[in-house]
Order: sequence, then structure tokens, then C-alpha cells
Amino acid sequence: MDKSERLAKILEILRTEGNASTKYLANVLQTSEATVRRDLAELSSENNLPIERVHGGVIYSLEKAGSEPMFDLKLSQRVEEKKKIAKLAANLVEDRDTVILDSGSTCFYLAKELVRRRGLKVVTVDVKIAGELAKYPNIQTIIIGGEIRPGYFSVGGEMAVRYLDEVRAEKGFIATDGWDLSGTYNSSTFEVGVKKMIIKNSIKTFLIADYTKYDRVAFVKVADLEQFEGIIVDSPLPEEVLDELSGRNIKVFL
Repeated sequence: MDKSERLAKILEILRTEGNASTKYLANVLQTSEATVRRDLAELSSENNLPIERVHGGVIYSLEKAGSEPMFDLKLSQRVEEKKKIAKLAANLVEDRDTVILDSGSTCFYLAKELVRRRGLKVVTVDVKIAGELAKYPNIQTIIIGGEIRPGYFSVGGEMAVRYLDEVRAEKGFIATDGWDLSGTYNSSTFEVGVKKMIIKNSIKTFLIADYTKYDRVAFVKVADLEQFEGIIVDSPLPEEVLDELSGRNIKVFL
């Protein structure tokens, strides 16, 4: 693939997805990340293209900046905030629990914290999370079968929902692309069925969300807040929001 073909392919991906990580583009284009970075630099220098380079990748337009970033791009964003949430969430898990982990970078950091527990069964719908947990013999890791979303590494679709319907867990952890007092939302329909099944089949389900996710509405509503045992956040919420959640018996872990 020559340079002009690479540039055209990059633009095609960005117009479709709204964003992409450098690593993902290198894999698709069968070239090095250094070459991709040079291509992105050239594209971003053209004033007529609505491209914004960010750490680890690129966003196509301001309109699409609110769409869900790919996994490698998310993993490099707000790392310390996600690690704080992961530590809080891990404290809610006890030895020998069965836990269901949603897909995404915050759940990935949570998985890394869970390796300190003993006798856990961890069910996940994320290829990256399964790969990380598979390094540790003290964790029994179960990955749900189904369709894999390219670039995001999440497992979804009807097959995944059917697999999850056979699972029961003490704790479930759900990630989100946005939430407000009306509920939690997802940018893609692909994972929605899986998230609903995690909520249904966990005795206690927790929503995990960094500070950028509050008061943000994405494409599809996943669940009402009352379906969660609590919300795990990395920074204080407005006082009126805390009062509302308290009145609805929804815990906030900060």
C-alpha cells in the first residue's frame, strides 16, 4: 500500500469510526506506527480536514469527538483517574467471589487490581481483559463467546448475550460512555445487550465512571440508575446530584 492509498484508508476509517488509535491504524494498514504518525501529521496539517491529533491517536471531527474512542486510545487517557476508580471497585470484591467485568479501559485497570484477590472467578466480555487475567493462575478467567468489535476488543451480539444468561455472579461492574440522573448510556448498540445481561445476572452491579462521563448522554440508554447498587467515581459530584442519588438509595463510592 503506497502513501496515497494509506492516507485514503485512514480518512475512510476516521469518517466511519470518528476516531482511531495509532496502533489500530498500523495493524489495519500493515505498516509501522512511526509511518502512521507521519501520515497523521500530514493529514492534520491540511486545514480543510477536521482532524485533531490526540495522545495515542486521532479524532476526525469535533462532532465525532464525543463518540466512543477505540481501546488503545482510551487506555492512554485519564489513566490516574481510572486507576483510582479501579482501586475503589476492587475493595468491593471479596475472595472467592464470581465477578463479571464489562469491556473497556476502566474495567481493564480494575482487572489488574483484582489479581490480588484469591479464588476469584472473573467472567469478562473483553479480549484484552481476558488476556491480562490469563497471566495469573490464582484467577479463573472465563471469556464470553461472541462477535468481537474490531479496535475495541469487546465481545457482543446475540451469542454473547446467550452465554451470559447462563452466568450468575456476586458482583458485576459496568462501564459507561455517559450518565446522568435519568440513567446510563452507550455510544454503540453492540454492547448494550451484554451490559443489560450483566446487570440482570449479578447480585450487585456497580457503575464505574470517571469525571468526564457525568452529565453526558450517548446514543443508547442502557439502564436506570436504580438498577445499580452504586456508582464508583473519581471526583466529587455536585451536591444536588448527591442528594438526589441518596434519596433514591443509590450509593456513591468516592
